Amino acid sequence: MGELRAKQPEMQRDTKKRIIFALLLLVAATSLVGGIVLIACHLRYKREVMEATKSRLTSLTFQATRSIDLVTRTVTENGDSLADQLSRGGLSNKAAQARLRELLERYPHFLSSALSYTPYAFDPHRRLYSLLYARRDGRIERTQLDKIYDYTKPEYDWFGAAIDHGPRWSQPFYGKASRALLVAYSVPFYGSDKATGRRFARGVVTITISMEEIGRIIESLDLGPTGFGALVSQQGTYLYHPDTEMVLSRKTLMQISRAQKDRDRLILAEQAGKRASGVLDHRSISTGLDSWLIYAPIPSTGWSMQNTFIKDDLPWDIDLLRHQLMQITTVLVIFASAVAALLYRVSDGNQTRLWALSATMAICLAVGIGVLWKISLSHNSLSRNEGVRVNDKTALTRIMHSYSRASAERHTEAPVYIPTGIFIESASLNNIGELAVTGYIWQKYRLGEQDAVPRGFTISGASSLTAQESYSIKENGFEIVRWHIRCAVPQVIDHSKYPLEQDRLSLRILHQDLNHNVFLVPDLAAYNFINSTALPGFRKGLSIPGWKICRSFFELRENTDNTNFGLERPLDKDRFPSFCFSFEIQRNFTDAFISNLTALIIVTILLFTLLMLTSKDAQRVTFMQIGSGRILNICASMFLVIAFSHVSIRRTIVVEQVFYLEYFFFLTYVTILMISINSVLYSLNANVPLIRYRENLIPRLCFWPCLFALLFLITVFTFY
Repeated sequence: MGELRAKQPEMQRDTKKRIIFALLLLVAATSLVGGIVLIACHLRYKREVMEATKSRLTSLTFQATRSIDLVTRTVTENGDSLADQLSRGGLSNKAAQARLRELLERYPHFLSSALSYTPYAFDPHRRLYSLLYARRDGRIERTQLDKIYDYTKPEYDWFGAAIDHGPRWSQPFYGKASRALLVAYSVPFYGSDKATGRRFARGVVTITISMEEIGRIIESLDLGPTGFGALVSQQGTYLYHPDTEMVLSRKTLMQISRAQKDRDRLILAEQAGKRASGVLDHRSISTGLDSWLIYAPIPSTGWSMQNTFIKDDLPWDIDLLRHQLMQITTVLVIFASAVAALLYRVSDGNQTRLWALSATMAICLAVGIGVLWKISLSHNSLSRNEGVRVNDKTALTRIMHSYSRASAERHTEAPVYIPTGIFIESASLNNIGELAVTGYIWQKYRLGEQDAVPRGFTISGASSLTAQESYSIKENGFEIVRWHIRCAVPQVIDHSKYPLEQDRLSLRILHQDLNHNVFLVPDLAAYNFINSTALPGFRKGLSIPGWKICRSFFELRENTDNTNFGLERPLDKDRFPSFCFSFEIQRNFTDAFISNLTALIIVTILLFTLLMLTSKDAQRVTFMQIGSGRILNICASMFLVIAFSHVSIRRTIVVEQVFYLEYFFFLTYVTILMISINSVLYSLNANVPLIRYRENLIPRLCFWPCLFALLFLITVFTFY
């Protein structure tokens, strides 16, 4: 019986060990499973968004190819039919001319149709004969093309190439008679020599459609704010591109890819030549942006439809991503702490292992806090574009074309676009959020077309603006006017996450003429690099005191003005977005850390030291002079130091709500209070198990893990 009683405490200890071990194992297993599930959900969400977007883009691309194929197939079928009838002699010249007019009446998207003969084939006494019917201003007009220019010259490949190589689509060209950028389908018709029976080409049937018709189909695709579409011929040259120069230069994809050392474009050119379809991952050489190149063939012509989608435009739910990553981090911290407790076998109660676990948990929580900071900085509201970010000339050209076409459809005043650039030499941001900058702004006005447009600009919301014209020169068909500027523009900055603040500052630059549809667009050609991380628009090495400039870019933001400024006649200004030069800033965390957190860290370490020195040993108390009264005095002194530091920060950061760093101060106040209470209770031998156990061991072990756990929870609460 006595032996049984002696073994009972040992059995109880073994039972407690097994219970603690089982609980820790349960926590570790649960957190591991939870972490795996959360990671799987996160990866699945990203995969679903990417696959859904890629599927939608592929579907849009094939939809566009079908629409373009419908247009081109109608052209080729009618051209082939007319040429075949002429070759068989089943159609007189007069009937053929009537058929040309009938084609335009029947098919609204046909811009012109022509019947062109080889030299002396129409009439032995007449070298050339070419009859053209063209749609102009809603009417069908007849023109003798041979009286306008010699279409047999090599530069008019719609005729010569068809004679030499058979039916073909031409490169886009400017039709002098039609006064538009055209693409022509030419098919030869034949005759036979009565004496020899030899077959020879008598002429060419040509049907043209405007590239605007093709462009309308391509530009109607929803490829994101900065995406764009293009059309490439079988030879690899651009038939349509938002940047018209790419079409007119007639450079092939092979030539462009080799010049830019762009291997992906080379692959795209090879795939286009094979009439293949697919999606190619691509990183732009010029902008550094990741994108998808979606390509598919046009069946009737062999052309290749090529759409570019910028991955920055993926429709991520930023809040959801941030929540998922924070949940994963929390679960992994719990898992690491539980595994550490199992490995250290803390159920044995060994004091050295308990201290090892305390240190490990504190480190895990500290690392977790750092990860949460990283997540909050990389997944924030700045990722949401307030407007259309203009990354390259192609996207800008597409946007301008769409607004010009919309203006024409509404029969409003045609928009005038003024390329505008900015270069900031110095910048500062004061405590009330006012941005002061000095630098240059310039504008380019096209000579002859924009001579009547007033020169000048204004910066919206500027409390002070000084603009002094530094020079005005004329070159390359433009008048370039540059001003030296100095201005102060109020900005709205959210300090609730201080010192982990990030914000977006903007200068909204408007043309001074409110009476006409004059719009400012970024002068992208003036910058060597448009990549946002290269900070276009800023002097190299420029920084804002206390802040780091992370990115700069140009935006076209939707107008929010709810007034017509007293103008009676209707304008279209509210439809075209405003030109904004925007840049993202991030507070220098190191500066804020040294100036604000250093004192808190030192005070916290001193508080832990006081907790460790708390003792009932009379000799130790006398030697160290650390009685409860002394500890209370020290805690009171620390409180005053921290309180004054807190008040000082409050005066510096102008904000109404509680900001992130303040929670550190509040937690320090609570820690000071708890250390004081612990000292008093310990000295009075209070019957508190947590304090009495192993001479105040539990508060000492829990100090750092509890402190970091509370900071971890505060961080989740603030940034979630």
